[in-house]
Amino acid sequence: MTTALQQRDDVVLVVDDDPTLRVLLRAALEKSGFHVEEATDGEEALHKFAECRPAVILMDVEMPKVNGYEACRRIREDAIGAHVPILMVTGLEDIDSINRAYSVGATDFVLKPINWALLGHRIRYVLRASNTYRDLRTSEAKNDALLRAMPDTLLVVRRSGEIVDYFAGSDETTLPVPRGDQGMIFDYLPGEITPKWHALICELLASGKPTHWEFDFERDGKQHYFEMQLVTYLNDLTLCIFRNITERKEAEQRVHRLAFYDMLTGLPNRQLFQQQLGEAIDCAKKNNLKVAALYIDLDNFKRINDTLGHSFGDVVLKTIARRLDRCVRANDSVGRGALDTEGASMHLARLGGDEFVAILHDLEDANDAVLVAERIRSELTRPVEHQGHEFVVSSSIGVSLYPDDGEDIDALLKNADVAMYKAKESGRNSVRFYSGTMSLRSLERLELESGLRHALDREELELHYQPKLCLKTRQIIGVEALIRWEHPEYGNIAPDRFIPLAEECGLITQLGEWVLNTACRQAKKWQDRFGQRISVAVNLSSQQFFQSDVANAVFQALFEASLMPSLLQLELTESILMHDIQETIDTMRQLKDSGIALVMDDFGTGYSSLSYLQRFPLDALKIDRSFVMNLENNQDDAVICSTIISMAHHLGLKVVAEGVETHAQLGFMSDHGCDQIQGYLISKPLPVDELEAFLVSPVNGKFADYG
Repeated sequence: MTTALQQRDDVVLVVDDDPTLRVLLRAALEKSGFHVEEATDGEEALHKFAECRPAVILMDVEMPKVNGYEACRRIREDAIGAHVPILMVTGLEDIDSINRAYSVGATDFVLKPINWALLGHRIRYVLRASNTYRDLRTSEAKNDALLRAMPDTLLVVRRSGEIVDYFAGSDETTLPVPRGDQGMIFDYLPGEITPKWHALICELLASGKPTHWEFDFERDGKQHYFEMQLVTYLNDLTLCIFRNITERKEAEQRVHRLAFYDMLTGLPNRQLFQQQLGEAIDCAKKNNLKVAALYIDLDNFKRINDTLGHSFGDVVLKTIARRLDRCVRANDSVGRGALDTEGASMHLARLGGDEFVAILHDLEDANDAVLVAERIRSELTRPVEHQGHEFVVSSSIGVSLYPDDGEDIDALLKNADVAMYKAKESGRNSVRFYSGTMSLRSLERLELESGLRHALDREELELHYQPKLCLKTRQIIGVEALIRWEHPEYGNIAPDRFIPLAEECGLITQLGEWVLNTACRQAKKWQDRFGQRISVAVNLSSQQFFQSDVANAVFQALFEASLMPSLLQLELTESILMHDIQETIDTMRQLKDSGIALVMDDFGTGYSSLSYLQRFPLDALKIDRSFVMNLENNQDDAVICSTIISMAHHLGLKVVAEGVETHAQLGFMSDHGCDQIQGYLISKPLPVDELEAFLVSPVNGKFADYG
């Protein structure tokens, strides 16, 4: 059974030097169900209070040693006794005694002679009031803590806009808090939103349903975004909750930019361009006008990357993008976007590599497209200068017209592409319009497809291997296997040409399994020859992953090569991870459980989110080279790289940076804890014999100063 002392609400401490009065008080209180503790004077009362922690104290005023006033004062100084009801038992009725009692913290009086029949009821009433007050204090403390933790600013406002109360949130960047005379809410909001404010208030008061609205304004040279929530309060009062959502809006803009804009040039990407072209076609259809699609390809651009590196190539591409923007008239475009940078506009796009497209819309005559195309061709032939080097980059431009050469987006772009290849065949640095007889590109594609089907049998394919450097040990710890095709007629064909072709014609699984088997056998040879456990990374396409028993194919390749699974890495694209998620996870876990490492390739360029990363059994992320290549000059790229590294490490994943070409990029990755790097600074992809020479060369320690 629970003892009385444990029931704090039942404990009454009686403090009186008169033993008879104490006996009478005990009898009356115990009859009313209370547990009574006694003290004979104020000093003993202080000890008893600490021991039994009573719910109520009956305190005599006049006592030896320590009187009731002093005992009351000292109990109130204790945090535990700050709010315990103390009733002074006295026969004194003079005002001075009453004021003195209240000044030291007395709650109330019990006057002598005591009404014994009502004493228990009086104590319970005082106790109930004390408990109610305690609950109120607790509730207020919780509310105060919650309010202090909230980042929002709260205003209580009348229908007229008059501020009657406010609470400043913890976020100092939220709406400025009123000071002194609180004034009107319009003193703190942009003036142009006044009509909207009145409309929202009327809607709220009429319906009683909470409503919210987002607005923005410029402050200190920066755009700030806010969310305002309106909730009915008392009578005609409204509670206005303001939250600063600038960071969220800026993040949404960054995500939008990543999704719809090319990070190097600031131009729209293919996805956004197709939307723009679709709008232009719809507009032309309604107004019986023409639209021109210009497909622009830079001549011999590959030589710049091969001879001077991708950093120089990127400078050239950005320069070309700015020149293209100047060449296309403002009224030739669907419109200029709010997120444009460095002169880039919505009517241009970079499709990838050195390929650009432009829209010319609302054309009445095809000659307008001729003038613009020739202006572009002429402008691009001006030399590009960078760090003492001068480049002349000519262009081949193909033009197709709506509705003459196609009535939809795909047809218009395809035929502009065909016309561009005709311009290249005609000697480059020229403009060509599409005609129905242009089949050169189609014939070439058929020849390549036929050649690709026989490339394996004719041993025209080979693997090159790009080394990976461990930044902690400065050792080469692995390689990435990259396929190459040496065509007997066309020479070296870039992977970005024949791999998409292999996917389109259903050869990618066969091609991928050849790469997997060849790479596993080669890794086993290196292990036997050099005694080194050099891991090899192989890329898997989405078709190979889902259209075949990929796990069985991988295990078969390892078995036939007698290679340990720990020496194989599989690099997966983000598109693989977004397809049939549960099936993907099951397959990945089957591979990972065998000891194979799984790496997400080109991280940051697709649709990855933190929730997906947490679900997939990955071992590492590869930072896409588009973020690495310009991090020395682009703060956004540097922030993205450092954020990816930190996030991956928090998730227990390693990080590989690809495309490292400068010592500054190496230093950045080393300083930010990146685990591995690969790129031209270490080595370009090498055939087997050159890689073996590289592995035995004194490369280790070459980068020791960058850590």
